[in-house]
Amino acid sequence: WLKTINRREFWSPLSKRPGHAMPVWKCAVLAFLAIPRCAVAEGDEDPEQKIEELPPDDTDEGLGDSLRPEQLLKMHSKMDVDSNGKVSFNELLEFSHATRKRIAARDIKTVLDEMDSDKDGKLSLVELVKDMDQWGEEDDKDEASKRKAVEGEKFKAADADGDGLLSEVELPALFYPELHEGVLQIAAQSTLAEKDKDKDGLLTEKEFWEGDHVEGELVGEATTDFRKLDKDGSGTLDLEELKAWESGHFHTTEALQKLVEAADKDHDLHLTSDEMAAAHSTIAGSEAQYHFMEWAEHHEL
Repeated sequence: WLKTINRREFWSPLSKRPGHAMPVWKCAVLAFLAIPRCAVAEGDEDPEQKIEELPPDDTDEGLGDSLRPEQLLKMHSKMDVDSNGKVSFNELLEFSHATRKRIAARDIKTVLDEMDSDKDGKLSLVELVKDMDQWGEEDDKDEASKRKAVEGEKFKAADADGDGLLSEVELPALFYPELHEGVLQIAAQSTLAEKDKDKDGLLTEKEFWEGDHVEGELVGEATTDFRKLDKDGSGTLDLEELKAWESGHFHTTEALQKLVEAADKDHDLHLTSDEMAAAHSTIAGSEAQYHFMEWAEHHEL
């Protein structure tokens, strides 16, 4: 049934999610995998809603897709690695990363089945390019050629055994660069080269947001995000700082940090099981909602 839906149209809004510069053709391949998880976002009018604007935890207003407190209790026990009854921010991040790896390993089997035209159980570069041609949207041949060159570099980086084919073990790196340092490096270098108009190897705030914000709108959250990414305070982003954005780590960290700040009632920088369960409405209205729904689905909570 995959070929009966317009994968490009389905994924288009999600492919613009900051920090995930995944090409549209690749988003199209993964679109059908995300349908159950992305369905939770339907009806969200303001995905940038701030924590202070969230509904209080003692109400269930607008929580049709929220996790139940009992689900959050079960999730807390999985996050609490040291079994001390509290989940630290580091435990939250580690749980997120570990679950992401498991989800990638699960989903990639379906992706491989879709793209593996000769059914040898591996993906070749020829099969990758064929899929790009089928679902690509570039009208500019030069841009399409550049995109294929970058994806070819990523392919080689993911090909750990150098046999020219990507197995189920190697393939996740191509679609989830955040899981492979070499592939992430190439993805970030490509973005840097594309946005770096003065070719100095660094991105100014204007260069960074080029194409994402209308001229004169670099204020508020956009400026705040840039300053947080700019770890050395130089006013520009280098490759290492850009990788935090390209990997999605920046957004995951920000979303979970805001959630902890809102749910941590005793301000000890940890979440007890009761605090997490009581925060079900806060989670439902936060940017962390996507992560929690994805985790709950994967762990069958």
